[in-house]
Amino acid sequence: MERGKGSKRGPQNLESCQGEIKQIDGKIISLLTKRQAVSVEIGKLKRELGIETLDQATEQAILHRLAAKAHDGLSPEAIRTIFSEILSAARSVQKTPVVAFLGPEATFSHEAAVSFFGHSSTYRVAESIEQVFSLVEEDLCQYGVVPVENSYEGSVRNTLDLFYQYDLKISAERFSRIRQHLLSKASHINKIERLYSHPMAIAQCRVWLNTHLATTPAEEVASTALAAKMASNDPAAGAIGCRLAGETFNLNILEQSIEDTPDNYTRFLVIGKQISGSTGRDKTSLLFLLNHRPGALHKALGALARRNINLTRLESRPMKTRNWEYLFFVDVEGHEQEDQVSNALMEMEEHCVFLKRLGSYPSGNESGD
Repeated sequence: MERGKGSKRGPQNLESCQGEIKQIDGKIISLLTKRQAVSVEIGKLKRELGIETLDQATEQAILHRLAAKAHDGLSPEAIRTIFSEILSAARSVQKTPVVAFLGPEATFSHEAAVSFFGHSSTYRVAESIEQVFSLVEEDLCQYGVVPVENSYEGSVRNTLDLFYQYDLKISAERFSRIRQHLLSKASHINKIERLYSHPMAIAQCRVWLNTHLATTPAEEVASTALAAKMASNDPAAGAIGCRLAGETFNLNILEQSIEDTPDNYTRFLVIGKQISGSTGRDKTSLLFLLNHRPGALHKALGALARRNINLTRLESRPMKTRNWEYLFFVDVEGHEQEDQVSNALMEMEEHCVFLKRLGSYPSGNESGD
């Protein structure tokens, strides 16, 4: 009896809930419209005051504050994702930034760029990391997104070398989890007869592939984006790639996160000519060349230790313009506008042939997406 009553009430309850959602959506649209109108006024004021439209420090502070309001049913990462797009839409009515990234489209670098700037920004594909730097240096793009290190593969050395060659600043960072998905036009994994992907992606998913697609031939191609494009034209094919690749080429995600290890992260940086303000949760990056004196490195780093400034990264790279000379790349906690950090950098300069400040920026959070 009760079961019968429940089944009769079910459709009515569903319709009622859907009606409630419709009303809530209407309120959200109304509030977003008002927010956009205020954003237009902010854009006008920024132009009058000569202030840059995009302020990474302010946006990160906003996202951090909103993410702290997370509760059951709405995670901090979900809040960050939603409001990143809201902020992107707000920027679009002020001034849409042009952002360069290492191509092709629908790769992890593209996905990282969208995570920084949202879908309302304009993107430009670069053929190399150096071209990303060049496009920003020549003001053809306002910002660039480049990979700098991976938790498994280590540093992207080309990126480090380019920071010495170009006079650009880091304004933001993000640690993006490398999540590989099985993409296809097919509706079920059993319908996949062949597989395409980049050799690294195939290697990262070897255990899963041996368990679920052991007899399916895998063809290595130049990128995960190309693999997704090929699969979009072949209903019997599958591809391994990121979520953005699936969205770009209208593919189904048959299986999510098929990578063998879930803790593979790539650190991406935003580069540009803008200096980011302090948020209270910042990081400063430097590169320097030492004098050939006993204990020079110890003395330079001692300026940080004496002030209890945490060193989060130290790496050396050979200079390509001088034999047997090495550049040191350092990340420290804190913003260069803070007295402790500023005083430490001035002391470090006494022990260096030169010291280049690459920028202070909000510390990034590791993301599950």
